[in-house]
Parts: sequence; C-alpha cells; structure tokens
Amino acid sequence: MARKMDPELLYVECAQCGHPLLWAAGDTTRILLGAGIDPASLDETCMIVSDGCPRCAPGEKVFSTHVVRLATDRPPARLASGAGAGTS
Repeated sequence: MARKMDPELLYVECAQCGHPLLWAAGDTTRILLGAGIDPASLDETCMIVSDGCPRCAPGEKVFSTHVVRLATDRPPARLASGAGAGTS
C-alpha cells in the first residue's frame, strides 16, 4: 500500500540565496492546490523552490515558486510553477 505524504513536510528553499524557508501551517497545501498541483502526486523526492525570499529581497512579500523532483542521475525536473506564493 502506498504511503501518503503530508505536503506540509516538503522542503522549501530560496533559489537566490539557498536559505530554507518556513511557511505557516497549511500554506504549502493551499499554494499547491491553488497552482493545480495534486499533493498526492508528490513524494519525498520533491521540494519547493522560491525565486526569492525576505532575506535576499527585503521588503518583498510575494515570490514565484516551483516544485521540483530531485533525481541523482539527471537535473531536477520542474513539475509546476506558481505565482504569488508568500514566504515568511
């Protein structure tokens, strides 16, 4: 039986500075569903990458994000993009 992954456990990182990002509870699921991504399609090889963060872009509140699936034998594949994701 396949295990269901909690999307709130996905790792989120800034692509600009590499800083890990912490979102409020429920934000990951809300952002995935808003972008049309089925959380059930994601697994432990997936992560969310933000195109900026408050650390490297002070004053900004909204950043584009995308979901990538990490693989050891090829570059990460972009699964989907979302705009308007807030980070904290």
